[in-house]
Amino acid sequence: MQDAWMIRRAEEIQRYVDRNEMRNVFKANKAIYGPCIKGTTPLLSTEKTTLLTEKLQILKRWAEHFRSVLNCSSAISDAVIDRLRQVDANNDLHLPPALPITIWAVQQISSGNSPRSDAIPPEVHKHGQVPQEFKDATIVYLYKRKGNRQLCDNHRFISMLNIAGKIFVRIILNRLNGHLEQGLLPERPYGFRRHHGTTDMIFDARQLQEKCQEMRTHLYTTFVDLTKAFDTVNRDGLWKFI
Repeated sequence: MQDAWMIRRAEEIQRYVDRNEMRNVFKANKAIYGPCIKGTTPLLSTEKTTLLTEKLQILKRWAEHFRSVLNCSSAISDAVIDRLRQVDANNDLHLPPALPITIWAVQQISSGNSPRSDAIPPEVHKHGQVPQEFKDATIVYLYKRKGNRQLCDNHRFISMLNIAGKIFVRIILNRLNGHLEQGLLPERPYGFRRHHGTTDMIFDARQLQEKCQEMRTHLYTTFVDLTKAFDTVNRDGLWKFI
């Protein structure tokens, strides 16, 4: 009886996954396993010698951690940046977003959170400045489920913007995606761009393995795990590239 019930629930969750209804996926998982137990996990101090248990101490430690992670200095020398070719400026990226573009961005926001289509106030277009409320984010940390839970580095964080800020960021992302598809990036990078997901890369890797097995030839693969790769991107080099 219990096995049949679990099979039905698993099939239900799979249908949600197939339709990309992640909200229902999490809701169904919560119905099976119950709500997450919320609590404040003790953390080790910066020196990793003292266990912090008081809430204020833990919050200060998280603030210290995010301050260091989000302000990492790049290890790339200025000489390397100077050798990068400056691409031609795309002046269309500076144009105020039209109403259809704004509506499209609203439609891309997850279901259940979308506001009305006039979420961006006219002051953005008039003054050319982004309201501070659009840029303020609430940082939520999630345990990676591996390693010592008392170490900040074993958690990943999510920056949660308010809905108006999410729409504004989505407009910028859509523009940059279209800009980068104009031959600025080579074909191979996967995992951070449209139509180039990690699934495609896994498929390519499996194809290489199978072909090498058929041809009875060696295949050498290198896996590189860069520490905080996206947090240490050199901004000067990035601006020259895009």
